[in-house]
Amino acid sequence: MIKSKNFKNTYMLGVFALLTSAILTSFSQVFYANKVQSVNPFLFTGISFFITSIYFQIFVIGKNRKYHWEISWRPLLKLNISSILAFMGFYYALKYIEPAIVSSLEMGLGPLLIILIAVIQREKTRKARWFIAIGTLLACILVIGAVFTGRSAVNIEFNIQVVIGVIASIICGLGAVLCTIYSKQLSTTGWTSSMILSKRFIGIILLSFIFTYDLIFPYLLENIVWILVVTIAGVLLPMYLLQKGIQYCESFLVMMSLCFVPVFTFFIQLLDPRLEWSMLTFLGVLLLLVFGIGSIFIERRKE
Repeated sequence: MIKSKNFKNTYMLGVFALLTSAILTSFSQVFYANKVQSVNPFLFTGISFFITSIYFQIFVIGKNRKYHWEISWRPLLKLNISSILAFMGFYYALKYIEPAIVSSLEMGLGPLLIILIAVIQREKTRKARWFIAIGTLLACILVIGAVFTGRSAVNIEFNIQVVIGVIASIICGLGAVLCTIYSKQLSTTGWTSSMILSKRFIGIILLSFIFTYDLIFPYLLENIVWILVVTIAGVLLPMYLLQKGIQYCESFLVMMSLCFVPVFTFFIQLLDPRLEWSMLTFLGVLLLLVFGIGSIFIERRKE
């Protein structure tokens, strides 16, 4: 009885961490998208994730925690590659597509990809999960339709850059799923959230610096205030909370909880005067919200 109660407490703590991370991430996405339309999208990733990594590295110094490199280097390498796909694809997509649509494509495809990976690994999957995953996929198709028919919140012309933006969103969705899986693997080997966050962005930092080495320092000096604010409130804290959610919840629930991000993003982005109301996008994110709430109750009932 006590064990069951403790499990429920950690489960709810994980859900709370995931939802709080989603809210903070939504605010940062809208603000960031407004700032980077005219600059290299990798400028922010290099600076922001470097600061984040340094912070968590300082945090774990002196903790005397064992990394168990003999069993953890492979999932760590895969996590770094997955993080490159997830974040660099995401920030690139934000340059060409409205934030709510980028979030919808990234988060909405996650649950289905989780199930497909489970099928490949010959793991059993409940019918309820299939229903939710297919529902989120339909919501994503609706959102993609808003982009390709010119009915999204941003008045954009259909061109190759829009196509690349959609592809980048889908790639970052795959990266997000893989990040969840490999973060979970590191957690099972004894890595804490801070240990993981201090090492998972090495690949992003290196690639970002390679692409923007001649721009990064002047850009940092001119934009230091908002970069620090967004890094702390929109990257560092949300990533820590997300890592906690991954630690306490199953991968499927983690990906479904992330479906709240485009919902929050959609309403927050209405504060941006560049964006207009889009009924098609609204219907898409509303479906994601419905299936996201449903998944939380379904996963809780299972336990």
